[in-house]
Amino acid sequence: MFRGRFSSCYGAVGIDLSSRAIKMLQLRERSGELAVVGAATEPIPFTEDGKVDGEKMTRQIRHAIATGGFSGRRCVISLPRKQVKIQSIRLPRMSDPELLEAARWEAAQRFEFDRQAMEVSILRTGASPQGGESREEVLLVAASHAVINEYVNPIVTAGLRPLAIDTDFGATARIFSRQYRREGDRDQVRVVIEIGESGATVEILRGDQVAFCKPIGGGGRDFTKAVAEHLQITPKAAEELRASRLIAARHGSEKSVKDEKTDRAVYEAVRPLLGDLVKEVTLCIRYYGVTFRGRPPFQIILAGGDGQEPNLDRMIQESCKLPVVYDDQIETLAGLQRQIRDSFNRDPGPPGCWAVAAGLSLRGLSEIRHSLTIQNDHGARRGAA
Repeated sequence: MFRGRFSSCYGAVGIDLSSRAIKMLQLRERSGELAVVGAATEPIPFTEDGKVDGEKMTRQIRHAIATGGFSGRRCVISLPRKQVKIQSIRLPRMSDPELLEAARWEAAQRFEFDRQAMEVSILRTGASPQGGESREEVLLVAASHAVINEYVNPIVTAGLRPLAIDTDFGATARIFSRQYRREGDRDQVRVVIEIGESGATVEILRGDQVAFCKPIGGGGRDFTKAVAEHLQITPKAAEELRASRLIAARHGSEKSVKDEKTDRAVYEAVRPLLGDLVKEVTLCIRYYGVTFRGRPPFQIILAGGDGQEPNLDRMIQESCKLPVVYDDQIETLAGLQRQIRDSFNRDPGPPGCWAVAAGLSLRGLSEIRHSLTIQNDHGARRGAA
């Protein structure tokens, strides 16, 4: 009778593979509260020809497992953003098997994948188009077997047991939807903008369901390149300068760097890119409002390692006329970040950069399912959740 109050449930090890880094995070849920079990970060090793160095990555994963405090071998993985194709399409209403088969043909044509060498997943958004259209909005997600094997095989060889390859947007939706899992929460509409190093994703959530999702350009790498070119400094120096501004922004400093002129110059360098990103976000929200029935969003959540770029929140708020926040109402990510900092004994980065890894770890503790599932072997992965 007291099981729900005192029982503890461990999530899988969430492995967020970005373009350059591996973030590993495992969460435990007890009495509705989340706690960090283990955390680790490692760089993704590449060979001279740009391929993943599988042997070195296996050693890094083993080291992370041994030192990160993780429990168990189950894991859920998200591939680098650029390696997963996502597109919103409209298809006639049909059964799940028929819809998946139609999606395979669509993916082969749109993404130029071999139908026998890719994994495809579909997500019914549940968004109802205006005018009673007979077709439905579906998110098409695809990745090639070659990419899956390149990133997943080293993890399997390291001794972990993958349960699924999830999407970064699915993981982000999961962590920000813990308070909106009831049927009555469908009217609670939020926009989540996750900005990583290689790009950004805009998704609109109705309760705990993804109603809209679109990858857009403009990531941390583009911001760093713009700063390096504008200030005529090395990319490494530009990256460090941007990092100092992000740290200052998190701590509420009035000035991002000591030199006000430099701070202004950095903003001038990234402002055109921020403007393009804000324009894309505005168009996404407008498209959703015009195309689908239901209530409009009541807030925008900025997440990702580059989501706290100074002035971005102000620009989005002014353009979209919606409040912009960095976390949910109970500060889930902020609370986890404090625990991760204790594990690392150093600054783990902005809370938003752990949103994907946290959502991956919660896979299985939530009813949200948007992923490509895989078999626990070393060959081509099969099936779709």
